[in-house]
Amino acid sequence: MRGAVIDLGSNSVRLMVVEWNRSGSWGVVDEERHILRLGETLLVEGRLSGDIERAAFVLATLVKRARKEGATRFVAVGTAAIRSAPDGAAFGVALSRAAGVRIRVIDGKEEARLGFIGMRHALTVPAGHLVDLGGASTEISRFEGGRLAGTVSIPVGAVTLARRMAEGSQREAVRRALKEVSGLLGAMVPDLGGGLPMVAIGGSFRSIARVHRAEVGYPFPSLHNYRFLPAVIGEMLERISRLKPSQRPLVPGLTAHRSETALAALVIARAVMAKLEPSEIVVSGTGVREGLLYECLLPPDAGRQQMFQTSVKNLLFQFGEEVDGDLTASAGRLWEALSPIVGPPPQDLAWATAALRGIGKRVNWYDRHPQTAGIIMGARLFGVSHRQQVVLAAAAGYTGPRLVREMLLPFPGLAGDNEVTLAQRLGLVAALADGLARKFPATALGFLARDAGGRIEIGVDGAERPPEIPFDEVTRLQRQFGKVFGKELVLSYRESVHPGL
Repeated sequence: MRGAVIDLGSNSVRLMVVEWNRSGSWGVVDEERHILRLGETLLVEGRLSGDIERAAFVLATLVKRARKEGATRFVAVGTAAIRSAPDGAAFGVALSRAAGVRIRVIDGKEEARLGFIGMRHALTVPAGHLVDLGGASTEISRFEGGRLAGTVSIPVGAVTLARRMAEGSQREAVRRALKEVSGLLGAMVPDLGGGLPMVAIGGSFRSIARVHRAEVGYPFPSLHNYRFLPAVIGEMLERISRLKPSQRPLVPGLTAHRSETALAALVIARAVMAKLEPSEIVVSGTGVREGLLYECLLPPDAGRQQMFQTSVKNLLFQFGEEVDGDLTASAGRLWEALSPIVGPPPQDLAWATAALRGIGKRVNWYDRHPQTAGIIMGARLFGVSHRQQVVLAAAAGYTGPRLVREMLLPFPGLAGDNEVTLAQRLGLVAALADGLARKFPATALGFLARDAGGRIEIGVDGAERPPEIPFDEVTRLQRQFGKVFGKELVLSYRESVHPGL
């Protein structure tokens, strides 16, 4: 099944076409954005109808594109610019007729609620503040225990403030804008208490994170779950305010269209930091569109599974695969036998290593293991840190301990010796379970392990003792075991079934 989500914001209109199945696994099949700057039109002209032709053309084009991709269900919303414009209702009706899709205009609290739903399914932050810095409004919410505790919508955003800041000297404009936004926050936002993490959603915050990532040379590509300290905002505001508008597009990480509103976005962010005093800023790559997806398109129970496992299943779904229950169960039993001797692994990562092992075969069977690592490195996985994601990528793409270390070399700030060792152990156990499953197909294997001093003896239950084979995959992995775990591995086989099966 395929459907489309359209978010008609004050700065841009965004389309997301999504495919899903009955179990709720989903993946994005197309996405597009057009910069319309409806918030600026409203500020300058006091109405939106002057932009109707351009907006109608863009919206109709996006709907046609979604239909071409197979979308049969649509959900579309309009936010701050449309809801605050005197002619917003008429504008929304005209666009709905032009595109053939109903646009629902939502208020600030509904926008914040949808953003929270999208964030809640993608980040493990139990309590904090959620800030959505948009083009014509900024929503600030408090959440705890999976629920919103309150929301305030401030009628100022990066586009509308940038327009007002264009007059006069830049330094004076920054001072004046900070005073204005701080005054609004003081009047409208109650004292929410500091020291909690702040989750940031919206393109403006992603742009700020992208600039910071370029400045510090952060090696991981994803902005989702990127974290930095609040002091970064003030420092970046000071640097950007010293640049001429023509110089801003040259800042690494700052795109041309974001450079026009970057200073205003930093002013709002700086005022918010002073009000909330957060412990850290966590960037969410999901928001209103994903909230609409979960609430309006996916099956009702799609978001009730464990977050990380759900995103692993979503990744497999995008490659036409499902979790190999036999392999994950076999790897789980092997870890259960080994844990009293070598220590237990992180359960979610151990399961995911086996679940994703070999996903790269959809790209190239003969190069499947490095392809697997590359796919996981570039995937949007929820419920794990960037550190855990690079470990998972190297583990699921395991072919040997040396190659794991080489895979993690480009991530010195995320993967030290402990992470290399963990990835080697996770990868080897999953590979060994896979190798044994291939050696004894259609057999549910059990494992019993004991520490025999300088070696670990594993009894494989449920398998007939194989003839001596000079070299196969299991033999190769046995030889690697000592390098990874520090002890030789000895395997024995017997046909009796493990009592735990």
